[in-house]
Amino acid sequence: MVVPHTFPSLIDEAGVQAVLIVGTGLSAPTAPTVEGLKSKLDAIAIELSIDPNESFYKVAENILNCLVTGGKPEPESRLWLAEKLGLLDDRHWFGEVGLPLSGNTPRHRVIARFAVEGRIKAIVSLNWDTLLETALDSVGLASNVRTPRPWGIKSHVTVVENSHVPRLSNASAFPVIKPHGCVRELEQARKILRSTGTAPPVSFKLKQSELDILLEGQNLVDHRVQVYIAECPLIAVGWRASESYLRETVVNTAQDVKRIECDAFTLISRSWYPKEGCDDTFHDEIAAAYDKSKLESFTSVGNTSSEPTSDCIFQWLQARYALNKLIAVASNPQKIELQKILQQIEIPDCKHFIYAWADSWLPVWVRLCWRAGVIQGANPDTGLNVISSDIPITPRDMHVPLGGMQIERRELRAAAKLLCKLGGNLNRFNFEKFLGGLWDEAAGNLYIPLPAWKSQSKQSDLAALKPLAEALRGLGFVKTIYLVWLDHEDTAIDEKHCKQISAQLSGLMPLTTFAKEGAMNWIDLETLKGCIDE
Repeated sequence: MVVPHTFPSLIDEAGVQAVLIVGTGLSAPTAPTVEGLKSKLDAIAIELSIDPNESFYKVAENILNCLVTGGKPEPESRLWLAEKLGLLDDRHWFGEVGLPLSGNTPRHRVIARFAVEGRIKAIVSLNWDTLLETALDSVGLASNVRTPRPWGIKSHVTVVENSHVPRLSNASAFPVIKPHGCVRELEQARKILRSTGTAPPVSFKLKQSELDILLEGQNLVDHRVQVYIAECPLIAVGWRASESYLRETVVNTAQDVKRIECDAFTLISRSWYPKEGCDDTFHDEIAAAYDKSKLESFTSVGNTSSEPTSDCIFQWLQARYALNKLIAVASNPQKIELQKILQQIEIPDCKHFIYAWADSWLPVWVRLCWRAGVIQGANPDTGLNVISSDIPITPRDMHVPLGGMQIERRELRAAAKLLCKLGGNLNRFNFEKFLGGLWDEAAGNLYIPLPAWKSQSKQSDLAALKPLAEALRGLGFVKTIYLVWLDHEDTAIDEKHCKQISAQLSGLMPLTTFAKEGAMNWIDLETLKGCIDE
């Protein structure tokens, strides 16, 4: 596997952020693609006596023109076609079905976390589906959040048309630009049509002419896209770049700005166009504008069993980012060990344990420490200390940033210690079954690391472990639960503190087997190492 670089602008915090342009390759196969909709569109065309033997967007344009000529207003024509294609009733488009129990795919989840971390300036999504928005919701950036996060980026805003651009004035909202339309907006427009009999104007690009030339009603949206591309290195994911209006914006901006980063332009996709037998020069044209070649810009994914998937690539980037954060706070001896792990994943290795550890265990551990009150930072908007009870514990993947906090990250130092102490032995654990725990399926033992230092203000709150506790419900294969005393220092086990924390966790347990006093035994990190070394 060859990757052109390690995406330094995204994961190294070198003073810049990345901007993403995502196409249908990011959503497939969870949401239908244009290719998957072609048969439905052809059937509609045949019913209207329209020739289906052209490209999807040309056929769609002929259908819409036919409807408008026949007397159906333009907005109603677009809503009618969206409904006939299944966009408004197939909940795959809304990220409500077809996803893992987590409610997101690894690639969407990691992208959403990078938004929280402030590593992405904005996302330009050319997809009608809302899988990205669902992922942003799942990490705590819902557009209509009722209990806002106490720091940094607090929500996301969707911009589809010019009238939405003022939403971008909210500095604490992450921008998702959707110039081709959004099923949430279409669904709302259908509700208005059904209640009033008149459809409002809708943005739903599926005419070839709309993809060739920028529409007047999109000029402000396109300008915002142009600004983001001028300010940031560009990562394109699953984007064919066949939309002439957008490709021209990217090319012209790149030629004017002349970004110098090694990752100024990167494509993560199955294909680099042109390909054999194809006259398209889409990606060559963009790369040339950035003074890059295919070799310097292209990360190929998902074509063979030996090639990484998009999920793998983004989990690889997340693992490298997390290791960078741990290295920044670790002791000098630990830095050496962590650098060794970082070197092991210089290129994507989808089987390395660090991917799952950074994806499933580390975020829960960080959230647990903040919610427990043992880590406390300041709200950058107010300067006031963050109250632990203000740290949301839902949704399940609510993300606390690993970077960007000007405080001692004791929880990251403790995580670095665990990683260095256990090293490659961590590969025996499943980190996904019980979030926040180390599940040794072969032995039937579940190890739950808990912060060994006390909350400065009150009794520790372990509510962030509720998903782990709920996962125990009805699962009888956990024989023993061990509570692991974890700090960045060699702190002696405090029995009084252990009793307090045990009582907290017992109260969360859905099974009496583990809810009664003394059902969960305490061990230190050295003892855990001995257990898994045997």
